[in-house]
Amino acid sequence: MNSFSKLGVQESVVKAIGRIGWDEPTPVQAAAIPVGLTGKDILVQAQTGTGKTGTFGSIILSRIGSGYNTPSALIITPTRELAIQVSEELTKMAFYSGHRCMAIYGGVSIDRQASELKKGTDIVVGTPGRLKDLLEKKALRISKVAVAVLDEADRMLDMGFAKDLDYILHWLPKKRQNMMFSATMPDEVKNLALNKMKDPEELLVSKDEIVLDLIDQRYMIADKDMKKDALCTIFDKERKKTIVFMKMKHRCTQLGRKMKNTGYNVDILHGDIAQARRERVIKDFKDDKIDILIATDVAARGLDIDDVGLVINYDMTDPETYVHRIGRTGRAGKKGIAYTFVLDADEERSLRKIARINNVEIMKTEMELVHHEANRNLHPEDDKKGQKKPLSKEEERGRKEREKREKEKKEKKKGHPESFTTIVIDIGTVSDVSKRDIVEFIQISAGIKHTSIGTIDMKKSYTYAQIDSAYVDRVCASLSKYDFEGKPITAKKLTQEKE
Repeated sequence: MNSFSKLGVQESVVKAIGRIGWDEPTPVQAAAIPVGLTGKDILVQAQTGTGKTGTFGSIILSRIGSGYNTPSALIITPTRELAIQVSEELTKMAFYSGHRCMAIYGGVSIDRQASELKKGTDIVVGTPGRLKDLLEKKALRISKVAVAVLDEADRMLDMGFAKDLDYILHWLPKKRQNMMFSATMPDEVKNLALNKMKDPEELLVSKDEIVLDLIDQRYMIADKDMKKDALCTIFDKERKKTIVFMKMKHRCTQLGRKMKNTGYNVDILHGDIAQARRERVIKDFKDDKIDILIATDVAARGLDIDDVGLVINYDMTDPETYVHRIGRTGRAGKKGIAYTFVLDADEERSLRKIARINNVEIMKTEMELVHHEANRNLHPEDDKKGQKKPLSKEEERGRKEREKREKEKKEKKKGHPESFTTIVIDIGTVSDVSKRDIVEFIQISAGIKHTSIGTIDMKKSYTYAQIDSAYVDRVCASLSKYDFEGKPITAKKLTQEKE
């Protein structure tokens, strides 16, 4: 434990670290703790699992006092799971120092959290949405915060928390120490650091090692209306396990829907995908049950799949993110192909700059694009004459299923009465839970999209929720596995007219 002492960590924290069982500092801890203990702002790029919590935890517990009524440190995380995990780890690290730590997140009573805050805490760890809600209610005071941490900053921005972060950071005192941790450093993260931090010291501790020599890099000019056909044409030609990268979550969802309707075996990953479903999607992709994975940059972080043969940059990006994207192929000594779609001359110049920075050649490619209609009945390997090859029984079943889903979607748009089923959940306004909390709870527990959730009608002690009929049994079963404030939740289909 002398190693942590030599870094300058307070002895009570060192003693707790020994109790936890940490023997030696990780590379990120060794690099960042001495700088952070000086009070300097730091911007750290490091992958998940490299000891980030121990890093900012050691700095915070060594720099702030304990036993105050209002928090001296604020840690912002993208998800409730991470908030809980960070809070639990900091509590262990504060075993001898006496610092109190509290986790703040949605899905539980906001009044109860406000009541707990009144009792006093030294450190608050929270998600952006609930922190903003508590600040608006004047239940959380952060005017005495001396240290602010943004954990997984890239993921928070990808999940759409930029405005909430601006609101929260606005209420912090100007004189404070800032620490930002991010697995990737896209322009959005760098701009956030530039605007909110004071002369931060940048520490690049861990990133994926990418061998660009194994990747055949190409680009093609494609306007917005051509991109989908370009993607389909390239995939039909290469027939390799493919990851498609996009910038925006909603466009990721739209493209996934269009590709499925066109007959391709695809799925999507972005920041709104619940963890349980994310794990299923990644497993299906690894097991070759999915041919094409459409993902945003942050959602695809940490993917360790050696047999991805093709990467397509559907949207242009910055040099560092470009390398991170195409590095999903050309792994484990295998060669890969990367295509980038370029809209105009400005993006073409940007791509040439990326090529110069990385000392690689990105070849311009032209190809005749095949127009792909939705619900097509053509086999992917139809010959150039356009003659149809017979579909296998499995492919024919898939085509019929797609047509059925398309029909159901059209019916929903027309307000078909059987599109949604109303369920009753025994949580209501008396529990001080918002509609947003209910929607988020359903999404996370059942792993469904927000588009599968209709109207939420909250009463005093229960809530009516409209759920896509295809998922209603799953939602009822999933919700019934959870407790709310120590009480088991009941969720069931509505069997009579609402009052």
